[in-house]
Amino acid sequence: MSKQFTLMDRARIVRTLKRLAIQILEKSSTGEDLVIIGLNERGLTTAKEIAADISAIIEENVTVHNYNIADNNPGSTLPDCSDKQVILVDDVIFSGKTMFEALSAVASIHDPKSIRIAVLIDRGHRKYPLSADLTGMTVPTKPGEHIEVMLKDSKLKEAVLFKN
Repeated sequence: MSKQFTLMDRARIVRTLKRLAIQILEKSSTGEDLVIIGLNERGLTTAKEIAADISAIIEENVTVHNYNIADNNPGSTLPDCSDKQVILVDDVIFSGKTMFEALSAVASIHDPKSIRIAVLIDRGHRKYPLSADLTGMTVPTKPGEHIEVMLKDSKLKEAVLFKN
């Protein structure tokens, strides 16, 4: 029998993303050389919400770029990241494979000032040697458990833990 538990509701997600936005600004020299890249659908949604919070704080528009890991030609979808501060954003980080592929694509094409990883939820179990620099919540999971961030109307609705 499978059970599910709500880890974050919409209100908590909003608070967490605002905190992540502030942390990104604290670690960035200026907003103008900041490149925010959302990975796949949920990472893009997460990045857009963080960028909206950053834009409200610095009172200028922050652009979000989408990077779909399945794309075979990353050079056609990645923005110019050379001499920029890059923030790679995803909703949940697990094995690190998705993030590693995005990190590799950015680093192989461009020469950024820095690359940081921001995630809403870190559930551990890395296969790749990387960690999130900015994390909303850390949830140690067991094999067989799954965390999914639900979307509604192009917003993050809730984060749910599924247990077997």
